[in-house]
Amino acid sequence: MKTVHARTLGLRIAALAAAGLVLTACNDDEAATGATGQSAPSSPTASASAATSAKPSGKASGKPSSSAVTGGDAAARARTDKLALTPADWGAGYETRIDDDTSLAKFTMDKSCLYKEDGPDKTLLAYTNRFVRVQRPDGSQLWGTSGASQATTADAAHQEMAKWAADIRRCPDYKDDSGTQTTSAHDIESPKVPGADEVFSEEGLAVYHDDDGTTTPPRPYSSITARKGALTVWVFVDLAPDQQVFEGRAQARALLQKITAKW
Repeated sequence: MKTVHARTLGLRIAALAAAGLVLTACNDDEAATGATGQSAPSSPTASASAATSAKPSGKASGKPSSSAVTGGDAAARARTDKLALTPADWGAGYETRIDDDTSLAKFTMDKSCLYKEDGPDKTLLAYTNRFVRVQRPDGSQLWGTSGASQATTADAAHQEMAKWAADIRRCPDYKDDSGTQTTSAHDIESPKVPGADEVFSEEGLAVYHDDDGTTTPPRPYSSITARKGALTVWVFVDLAPDQQVFEGRAQARALLQKITAKW
């Protein structure tokens, strides 16, 4: 998933356990921490995160892909556009932050733990990552993303999730090419998601380049990616430094339910 985390509010979500990683499609809905669950199957029967092929969910740094990689399938694109949440879906005070990221670029985590664009993704038919923001009473902004991706096959979507999970295990501290720095990234036990073949939940801390050019203090985030066949959907929630991680976890789950109710 170009993700999420997306890793920047503009990167894509990717995710789920590969060899040795943990896949949690049917865990207790109230599970809080601890990456427990079933081992990832060698091939999926349905699909996963951000309907993408391994791109983060869109972390809050917030720049969409600069790639000119476009195209894809019109019907699939209409579907991913419909699944991505609107500001109204997020709640009072939320507004559009920047235009949707619909690039079909591929993202990879290199040996130095830099998450970067790496040419076209030939397994993607469509990708939509939508960015929102909300003003806090102190004048600061919080960001969020949601979206979906449609892969060519369920296995391709599964492999992307597995790759992201493996990357997070290898690089809990990483940077992306938009300048976002993530630390302590880790998977946690996932909620039950009706109809999903795989679910991957992630939390950590991130430092972003703000819209005014300044750098934010480390902020917690929570993201969830779910796959159903070749379709992957996700949400990424940015939190203020004084907020508790359970707040983001609850918000992410509620938002994901709005997406999966439409898939």
